[in-house]
Amino acid sequence: MVGVLTLMKLRVLAHSTSGARARGLFLGAAAGLALAAGTIMLAGADLPGPALRGDLFAAALAVWMFGWLLGPVYTGGGDESIRPEQLALVPLPPRRVAFGFLAVSFIGVGPLISLVAFSALVVYAAGLGLAAFTVALVLVPLQLVLVVALSRLMLAVMGLAVRSRPSAVLSALINAGVNATLNQSWVLIWAAVQFGLVDRGLPAGFATLLRVLPSGWAVVCLDALSRGDWPLAAATGAGLVALPVAATLIWSRLLVRRTTTRPAHRGPGRGRTPLLDRLDRAGPVGVVAAKELRTWSRDLMRLHLRWFAIWFGLVYTLWPLAIGWAGLLPWAGVIVVVMAAATSANLYGLDGTALWLTLVDPGRIRADVRGRQVAWLIQVAPVAVALTVAGTALGGGAWTWPWALALLAALLGGGAGLIAYASVVFLVPGPEPARRGGNPLDAGNIFGQVLAMLVVVPATALPAAGVALLGDRTGSPLLSWAAVAVGLATGAACTWWLGRAAYRRLGERGPELLARMSGGGTVTPGPGRASAARVKLPPRRAALVTFLVVVCWIPLFPQGLVPLYLIWRGSDTRLWFLALHLEDPFRVPVAVAMALLGAGMLWLGTVLSRRWQGAAA
Repeated sequence: MVGVLTLMKLRVLAHSTSGARARGLFLGAAAGLALAAGTIMLAGADLPGPALRGDLFAAALAVWMFGWLLGPVYTGGGDESIRPEQLALVPLPPRRVAFGFLAVSFIGVGPLISLVAFSALVVYAAGLGLAAFTVALVLVPLQLVLVVALSRLMLAVMGLAVRSRPSAVLSALINAGVNATLNQSWVLIWAAVQFGLVDRGLPAGFATLLRVLPSGWAVVCLDALSRGDWPLAAATGAGLVALPVAATLIWSRLLVRRTTTRPAHRGPGRGRTPLLDRLDRAGPVGVVAAKELRTWSRDLMRLHLRWFAIWFGLVYTLWPLAIGWAGLLPWAGVIVVVMAAATSANLYGLDGTALWLTLVDPGRIRADVRGRQVAWLIQVAPVAVALTVAGTALGGGAWTWPWALALLAALLGGGAGLIAYASVVFLVPGPEPARRGGNPLDAGNIFGQVLAMLVVVPATALPAAGVALLGDRTGSPLLSWAAVAVGLATGAACTWWLGRAAYRRLGERGPELLARMSGGGTVTPGPGRASAARVKLPPRRAALVTFLVVVCWIPLFPQGLVPLYLIWRGSDTRLWFLALHLEDPFRVPVAVAMALLGAGMLWLGTVLSRRWQGAAA
């Protein structure tokens, strides 16, 4: 059975790893290898304090474990190219099916990169004696089996848990809370520096927790071997073997429930409300908006994604309060808008082949796009405005009001335009809403799309930010508040222009998009036509475009715009910002040059891709 499933997985990967999926894999592999290299360096670092290296290494392994636990949920249901439902009628015991699917879970880029990261156990054990070094060679694959088995179990539990609206909201809180915590890990680093933890080591309770977690058992085993504590080493080693087996056995029972019961993909939704009644009477655009609002309230996956964005913005901005800094509170609404746009950028892909209902009525295409934009704004804008006003009142000064309102206005309009444009131009085929099997969170491979939106959406606020910055630099309150008008204008322009481009594109390429969704991402062009869905960049040009689009954000934001902001604020923080390590008058020119370099890389990557697509068409 394992051989058959392996051949199926390899065949699926061979036929699906192209285009956007290939770029997403390249992006994930580059980021994963960078993290793996950092983990290996940390394992071999010469740090002060006898236990600090072990504490930090256990923390790094915990980050990898939580990445495996939450990554598949965050990226749209994980890799389900082969589904358990496909074997529902095959007379195989559930345990055999579970262990078979566990075996094929190791095929892919993610497990390979994790194996490289876990080789840090060998580096960590190099100075602990021959016994620890020998055992570390065995612990490396065991650590990989552990995280993969726990990941599959987590995905199964989440798939069964998200079967009602309250559980979808609660699971979104858990996912967003852990993801925001991992993103805000700098708070822990700052606290460690401020309180001298680098010299004294982590607090005893926190260090113990890192070792009690399953991710830290390998570190405990190696430390015990270095001390000659053989019973503890044997116990933790046995745990690394027993826990994946137990997780897989539990997963086999959950697979039975998954393949024999159907999740309630749609909750009770909204009843008739005054808003929906007004939209129903507001013409074609209003009817589509009302339909979309009902869909957002009934589809558990859309509900989960919406609340994920809200919880992420809240937790992300509340974390710095742990070190007494409220400076992120004014930007809670802005973060919610950006995350909501990123998770909503596949609207047509989420609806599946229901697109044909729009295409058979050509006069409805414009109303369909505009209605979806209106519905998204109704879903996101009130929450974002409330969080921005409350956060600015609680944690911001007078200067933050024009900044927060200007950025919010620009991003709301930019997000409304980009979700329409991206859902048509960069559509990601996914399962039909009524055929998502036992995993209500299966949204398709949207990781690359989400990451691209997280970069592009903030760029729509650059004009408003520029005017606000100019107003602060000149000390003109009138110019600072003019940034709000600029934000409203650019937001409205993005909504109108990108929406217009989206419905024109949908009118021209609608049948091809429908065929792409029906065929799982591939389209067979008709006679004399070159389908845009089949046009592929040459390997070298595709690699160049991917490199430019992936790397451009480093000089643009961390080395360009952020240092300019810190220089303007007069901050003494240097961290890893190149320009801040220079002396005047070189700091500003270097930061500007970095920002221009990043913008140029993004522009060049877009132009190269577009020119090839145009020439091929």
